Amino acid sequence: MSALRTRRALSALIASLALLIGLTAAGASPAYAGLDGPVAAYLDQHCAMDTTGSGGTPTAVPVDRVSLSLEAVTHDPANSKITAVYTIPGTSKYGTLFGRFDPVKGNATFNYTVDNPPADATLSISYEVAWTDGTYYSTTRTGPLLHCTRDNTTGVDREWASDDADITAFQQCTSVGTGPYSIRAEDVTVHISHHPSDASGFAWQPVWVDYWIPGKKGYTSGASGTTDSFGDVWVTFRLLAPPTGAELDTLSSVRGNGSHTYPVHKWVTIGC
Repeated sequence: MSALRTRRALSALIASLALLIGLTAAGASPAYAGLDGPVAAYLDQHCAMDTTGSGGTPTAVPVDRVSLSLEAVTHDPANSKITAVYTIPGTSKYGTLFGRFDPVKGNATFNYTVDNPPADATLSISYEVAWTDGTYYSTTRTGPLLHCTRDNTTGVDREWASDDADITAFQQCTSVGTGPYSIRAEDVTVHISHHPSDASGFAWQPVWVDYWIPGKKGYTSGASGTTDSFGDVWVTFRLLAPPTGAELDTLSSVRGNGSHTYPVHKWVTIGC
């Protein structure tokens, strides 16, 4: 059965990519983020700079960091398998990632790094979700790719849906241990708030804050908490020996009282 499911999944992925090519050739309009069948999709992009090479001649490369967040909406998130593929039509750039929904938060997030993103290009995302009960869902979304350059690296985030929360991150340098065994550390405090008109929809709800440092593997669980009557919450997590000057992506999963979990990214530069 597993081999059959694998063949079916591969066939479906090929079919979704074929649909993607057809939509792009036909000039399909950019898709919107949000509820879509049993899966909600949220996607944002962030320009940054990566350094490649070693020795005395490292090279700075502009990159677009693409984050795809999916949420199981009308299906139990447990026992799922997800395949997510990005392509940029007209180029050889692509990336494939695999994952599953978190059974508690009900979501999953995939990060891609696109080197030297071309100008006026289209970003296409195909994803498919298969549950062990036989439920299957796949779709393709398209939208403009950020043109990140050496002169255009900050303040150019693009989202396919507006944030459902305001995020502020604070950093405090500290250390762990004493004397020669002391380890440099940083405490990151994240403040999540909502507009007063939206506060009632996020009051007394759980939130989870995970973090990712590019070059590291996936997200690490940071901290969790519960919002107050205004939908506000403060949570703090600690980084041990963080790479100074590196980027830190905090992913806040904010639960609304309608049971949906909304992702909000906040990029900061590690200062300790």
